[in-house]
Amino acid sequence: MKTQLYPFCVISRAKLSSVESATFKLFSTVLFLTAPVFCAGADDMSANTKSTDALERFTVTAQRPYYNQTLNSIFPQHSYDKSNLVGSPHINDILLQAPSVNLNGQGGQIQNINIRGFSRWRIQSLLDGVPIVSDRRAGASVGFVPPSFIQGVAVTPGAASTYLGSGAMGGAVDLLLSYNTQANLQVGWSSNQEAQEYSYADYVGNTDWNLSYRKGNNGSDAQGNTLFDKFEQTALFIRHRPENGVLKEAWTLYSDNSDIGKSSSDFPEDRVTTYPENTHWLGKMSFAFSNIFSNDPSSTELISNLWWHQSTLDTHILRPEDRINESESEALDFGFNVGSDARINNWQVNWQLQLMGRAGVIIDERELTLVSSATELLIDESPVGESSDSTVSSFIPELAYELRTLDASETTVAGIADASRTFGATSLAFGGRLDWQQQSNSADDVTSTNVSAFIGASHTLSPQWAASVYLSSAFRNPSLTERYFSGETPRGTVLGDAHLDTEQATNIQASLSYNSNGLKGSVEVFHQKIHHYIERTRVSEDVEIYSNLDSATIFGISYQLDWRQSQAAIKSQNNVPEKGYWFAQLNGAWIDGEDNHGSAIADISPNSQRLTLGYEVSELRLFSILVYRASKRDIADGERALDNVTTLDIGAAWQFNPRTSVQASWRNLTNQQYYVSADDKAAFAQGESVQLALTFLL
Repeated sequence: MKTQLYPFCVISRAKLSSVESATFKLFSTVLFLTAPVFCAGADDMSANTKSTDALERFTVTAQRPYYNQTLNSIFPQHSYDKSNLVGSPHINDILLQAPSVNLNGQGGQIQNINIRGFSRWRIQSLLDGVPIVSDRRAGASVGFVPPSFIQGVAVTPGAASTYLGSGAMGGAVDLLLSYNTQANLQVGWSSNQEAQEYSYADYVGNTDWNLSYRKGNNGSDAQGNTLFDKFEQTALFIRHRPENGVLKEAWTLYSDNSDIGKSSSDFPEDRVTTYPENTHWLGKMSFAFSNIFSNDPSSTELISNLWWHQSTLDTHILRPEDRINESESEALDFGFNVGSDARINNWQVNWQLQLMGRAGVIIDERELTLVSSATELLIDESPVGESSDSTVSSFIPELAYELRTLDASETTVAGIADASRTFGATSLAFGGRLDWQQQSNSADDVTSTNVSAFIGASHTLSPQWAASVYLSSAFRNPSLTERYFSGETPRGTVLGDAHLDTEQATNIQASLSYNSNGLKGSVEVFHQKIHHYIERTRVSEDVEIYSNLDSATIFGISYQLDWRQSQAAIKSQNNVPEKGYWFAQLNGAWIDGEDNHGSAIADISPNSQRLTLGYEVSELRLFSILVYRASKRDIADGERALDNVTTLDIGAAWQFNPRTSVQASWRNLTNQQYYVSADDKAAFAQGESVQLALTFLL
């Protein structure tokens, strides 16, 4: 029982002290999960360990999000692993394999994503079910998670508010944590940023962990111009899975990110934005209570999860020869849910109660004016070749103001229920959510009650073909930043509005899927209309505000195909068949969006197509990735027109021996110069780059 109560003490400590040191957090992270190990004793691992091939390919074996079971019965769900990536510099590289996912914002390590034209606070990012929320105007980024910690991702395109609440109007992505069943060391290197990556994973008994260190210098675009995308990252992940008791799994992750450059077209003439410190400490505990209401051994378990996420972000913005703006932000997000399932008259019924909160959401800002001064310089002391002027200009920072630009909190209580059933060749599912939320600051309280629901059906047309339709409603309450923030950002001054209305949306999508031996694929058509759409608009050269539009519509089509050649026996000299085969993946999307006046809305990604082609035989895997991104001319406020671009990556993975594997890739092989997104502050993408990675089983 002490082990179960321990994290509550940790969370209380986090609430009381907003300036805990990194040392305390790291110590708490280790102590939190290592204590149960020594209490329980070290147990031998199961003999079912991963092979070196499984480790190298990062096969997705983790449990998918709880809501996928119901949704998967009515439309296709998608997962992606790292088999076609080498030394991934960013976790987003895994997500970009999905046809509906694109990059959004300006670039660098703190880079957010876009799903079907939805971004910022309209999509929900999760780490093993733990929501990742941010007060940045660009939305949450998962860049603080080292790619070596993740074995794959689950992508839910389309409205998922019924299960995930306000933040999932446009869909969700869940990062699936790796399960370490064999000690291994991974070493990676990238030529463009001279980036280095070291990761060590191991286990003792029922506890596994992963330690990662990554660092990258400023990279360069295709024309050799410097990109301000440097970073340094240290992270530790620990997980414990007891053999007995109600506690089924507990994990925690601490990530310290420092000296992060913001890759932007403003660099270096107009603005130089640096994130000196960005920390994340999060964790989750999962419980299962058996026979709590019944003595029947077959009675349904009561499943419960407790999670928290404490984060800090420091921002330093230099406007050369003008001023410096600095901000320090922090927040504690936490949540608890409990639920169960039951079989009622051939219906599978699930229910869950959720309590979520955000406490101590604070942003402090100060501005320093750069005051010009004249410093005498003796002519005879000036270096040879320099100007003989008797003075040189310099700037001294003077404090202009200090203020708190955000101090708010948020509480959400929700109840969810769904039901599903199969009638012959047809599966039917429906569900609903009742959601109550209160947002507060020192001067204002806003409460919102919302209802979200969905209904969907899937019909098997033949052993290979199936069709489905999904109709849902969704909502999004304004974020704390949109309501209450007023201050300076890397984009300039941004002003919130406490009187913003909640976004309300209806979503319909239909899909046709095919699945046979060697070939599977799907085509999805979607249409979503959002009322009271919240947009950030520019009112002057350096001032932006949030306001409601009457409505906006986003619609499009996406597809994906996955083909693998039958592993025909190719006899070698010793007459032993070899399993060599070709494989290919093709996907793409066409997306459009406009407001009720027919004008373009922000964040609609250019149409794109992606082809992966490869060959695998014995211990060798070869692959190439060809991506075509169409031009974009219909742009919104804060965006720029884009030209079309085609990029090519190639790579290989070789199992050198049973305990060592080597990977190599050449990214942007043709050295294309293009912007990472349509954001008018976006920087160019990195130019060509060579990646190398080694994995050693210890």
